[in-house]
Amino acid sequence: MRQIVEFSWESLNKAGEELCGDSVMIRSKPESFVAVLSDGLGSGVKAHILSTLTAEIAARMSESGAYIEDVMQTLAETLPECSVRKLAYATFAVLTVNQGRDAHLVEFDSAPLILVRDGAIVYLPMEERMVGDRKIREVRFECRENDFMVLISDGYEHAGLGGIYRLGWGWNNIAKAVQRFVQAGIVDTFKLTQALSKTCLKLYEDRPGDDATVIGMKVRPAISATVLTGPPANKDLDEFAVKRLMSSQGEKIICGGSTAQMAARVLGEELVVDWVPPAKRKKGAPMQKKGSPPTALLNGVDLVTEGILTLGQAAEILRASRTIYDLPKDDDASIRLARSLLMADDIRFIVGSAINPNQVADIIRGEPMRMVYIRELVQVLSAHDKYVEVEKV
Repeated sequence: MRQIVEFSWESLNKAGEELCGDSVMIRSKPESFVAVLSDGLGSGVKAHILSTLTAEIAARMSESGAYIEDVMQTLAETLPECSVRKLAYATFAVLTVNQGRDAHLVEFDSAPLILVRDGAIVYLPMEERMVGDRKIREVRFECRENDFMVLISDGYEHAGLGGIYRLGWGWNNIAKAVQRFVQAGIVDTFKLTQALSKTCLKLYEDRPGDDATVIGMKVRPAISATVLTGPPANKDLDEFAVKRLMSSQGEKIICGGSTAQMAARVLGEELVVDWVPPAKRKKGAPMQKKGSPPTALLNGVDLVTEGILTLGQAAEILRASRTIYDLPKDDDASIRLARSLLMADDIRFIVGSAINPNQVADIIRGEPMRMVYIRELVQVLSAHDKYVEVEKV
């Protein structure tokens, strides 16, 4: 099973500024991960433009495997030093991780990476060297499962300055805060970045004196989900399609009544509709969403739903949701499907190409209507940095 870097980030704008002077660029692929945090000099529009340019250049060049010397040279030529303050127009930190394990960290005038491993803060052996006339810090290390890594802009270090912390929150205190949050049971990066962001905002008394950005990352095994929807055009492939689903890793999902009946026949299992009449529903249990068909139960399959309607509703829900915490509180078929897809990293759709003779749209289009919703789901899920495959049968 492949290892990935889960991530989440949050920015606080300096009080009174509409744009943040920090920029984040993430490039997440099945085989590689690149995270860049850049802090533009000053605040507001100018800082935002400078940090965005820096982050974009650093992310693109690092993703393509460019040497740090080439990255620095390009940045130096694009963003020279401020002639008045003799400072770089933008600082940056670049973390690249290949295959979820081999990490390379480069920092230029930025706060060090925070790494919490097995509940302890790990101090990476950074090496300093000159690239042109700029001093960088650099280290290569191996990521381990359940490592938590955090990048911060200096707005975090300055939080609480002159108040609770006379000299600001500071890197050591922030690292200890990350350690405490992890030891307290925070298991995902969204919760971690939210906790750090709320603490930072509180230290600024809700009026940040500087742009403040945090990127939270966690190394973990990839989560897989496979969705079988629609019977194959050739009935001889029914068994093949079902076996493809049942032999897949991770969560197994069927969308479509005829698809579920086909799977039940191939597996020799009973298909049971999981519908509870209102009169027998337990007090306080969520009501079935109007227009959302009930789910069904099939031994060996984690979720069985109706087809086109549920796929369309799930795509709509995913478009409005950034994380699983944004999903509606109901627990109907479309929300359960959306949750499964949002929690997964690797998603495969096995799509049957049978034309439904009772579906006018299928006959007119010459392909199953479900493909319209599959393409929509692929687009939405790709925007959520999911790795999606579509296999037609």
